[in-house]
Order: sequence, then structure tokens, then C-alpha cells
Amino acid sequence: MPLVGKLFSGPIDIIGDVHGEIGALLSLLDLLGYDGQGNHAEGRRLVFLGDLGDRGPNSIAVIRLVRRLWRRQRAQCIIGNHELNLLREERKHGNGWFWGETEVIRKDKKALSFQFLADSAFRATALDFFGQLPLALERPSGKDGTAVSVVHAAWHPPSVAALRNESGSASRADAAFARRIRRRISQAGNGGGVGGVALSDDEVQMLMQNDNPARVLTSGLEQRAKVPFFAGGRLRTLERHRWWLDSPAAYAADGGSGGDGGAASSLVVIGHYWRRWMREVDARVPSGFAPSGADVFDGVAPTALLGPRRSVFCVDFAAGLRYEERGLKLPPASLGTHLAALRLPERTLHLEDGRVLPLT
Repeated sequence: MPLVGKLFSGPIDIIGDVHGEIGALLSLLDLLGYDGQGNHAEGRRLVFLGDLGDRGPNSIAVIRLVRRLWRRQRAQCIIGNHELNLLREERKHGNGWFWGETEVIRKDKKALSFQFLADSAFRATALDFFGQLPLALERPSGKDGTAVSVVHAAWHPPSVAALRNESGSASRADAAFARRIRRRISQAGNGGGVGGVALSDDEVQMLMQNDNPARVLTSGLEQRAKVPFFAGGRLRTLERHRWWLDSPAAYAADGGSGGDGGAASSLVVIGHYWRRWMREVDARVPSGFAPSGADVFDGVAPTALLGPRRSVFCVDFAAGLRYEERGLKLPPASLGTHLAALRLPERTLHLEDGRVLPLT
């Protein structure tokens, strides 16, 4: 599988970050009309945007299900930052289950969150699966006139172009680019500086993130945060760049059609950014409880297309926060969370609670 692969032709349902929420995923697949083998009466197929596991209760079941559908060619799946972390053997907030370890992940740190724990056999199977997945998928315009590209976090044409020349797994590409960046930093500034001026930790981190195509596609572009914030189990001084607000030329995707990439008929579908129905947050949520960093969709309707040409859509609706809802002893969706699928070419959003909403 090339790192930038071909997206299914025909009607598809693109599912956002699942994060181990197997119950929500099964409900959504049922509502979408798929049977237990991943077949659909209308010939539809599934596309998963990565971040299948971590934080939720049963990452094992989610990964096994998606792998089974993938092997039957009923589904495609791309790498998210959480899969890349596991491939890199990097322990992060919410992924202790993969190494068979219990973990306190709730924001209040008061108790363990229930998670099924992996064994060595599952780890080997999962890593083999992740090692065969691409970082992005694309297709040219079809009968509906829309070219479609899917990526976990950011469609960044220079990074996509660089990855077209790479072979092997996403983790191998990530490691290769990281080595080149470290070598460039070292050669430029005698062990950590550029132009004779020492780099700050933030500057080094931004170089390692923004100059590494594998990380740009899986976790986006970063910039200095105006105010440090706590997220993912640690204090952060860098924040996510809202790249979809840039000039369309900076992220235009032509779906592999070979055109100028700026056509309004192109659509980029992403996950990663924890979109929420903020107006539906339960009144019982404690005042001031902030489960994540700054809302990058502040003032933007959950169903709204993004960017100057309204050509980007984020289908991650923060199912990865449902462990916090359980920690608050509140029902699912209390923090405005959902698991969702974007149905194409219809451009309708399907939620696991049964709602079907048009894009706006």
C-alpha cells in the first residue's frame, strides 16, 4: 500500500475517530445499514479516518472489527496519530491498554477508567495491520463532480507530495523524516541552534512536527499557544493551527485528478480535532470543566463546511471524550460528543443516536 493511496470509488461512509467506543461504532454501523460482514444493500463501503483506539473501553474490539472489514475489502482505513504512536512504541495518554497496563486517564485523576487490556498476540496483529495502512487516500472527481481526499489531521500539499516518494510503513517514513530534521538542526547550529542562535524547546518541537510530513498528516501543523493549556495528560505550550482557514491554495486537493487543485468541487475530509455540539452540553457538567484545549471550531456550527471555499469537513465529534462523561457519571453525549459518519455523495452527517443532518 502506498502511503498516499486510492480512495474507494462509488458511495462511501467516512467514520471519524472511534477511540475504543465499540458500542457507539456498532450502533452507527447498524443505523448506516451495514450487516455483520460489512456488506451494504446499496453497495456502499466504509472509510475510517484513524484513531481507532485509546481512551475508550474496548480498543481491541474496534481494531479487530475494522481489520476484519479491511481484509474483506469492505473498508479502508488510514493512520491517525494514535496508531502512529503505537507503531513508534511511544506511550501516550490513554494508550497504556496496548501494553497491558491500567491507567488513570480522567482529568480529575480520581479513578481508573475501564479498558480491556491487550496481550502480546494482539499487539503483534495490530502492529502488522497498522503497518499496512496509508497516511491519506484520494480519488478524482466522479459522477457527482467532487474530488475527495481523506487524511487524519491536515491535507498539506508539500507534505503529501513528499510522501508520494516514500515507501514502506508510516512509521518508517516518520522515522526517516525525523532523522533528517535532527541532522539539519545539528548541522546548522552546532548541536541545537540555527544560525548560531540556540533553539528553544518550542522551536525544536515545531520543527520536528511541521517539517515532518508523516506528523503533519496525522497530527497537523502547530504554532505557539497564546496561553499554555492542559490537554492529553500534560501542559502544552503549542496549539493546533487551523490550517483550513488559510488561503485555499495552501491546502487545495485535487483528489489525484491532476488539475490545479483549487476547484471548488474538491472536498477534504479530516478527523482529529474534537468537534462538539457545544450547545448540547448537559447542564449537570460541573461549571468550568474543560475536557480539552481551546475549541478550534469556536462559533462554527457542527455541520458547517470549513474554509474560505467551504471545501473541508471535520467528522471527528469527540467520541474520544466519552471516558470523561463516564467519569462524571453522566450519559453519552453529555459533553456534546458523538460518533459520526459523513455519507458521500449525499453529503449527510449520520450520528450514532440516529440523527441525519445535512451539511451546511
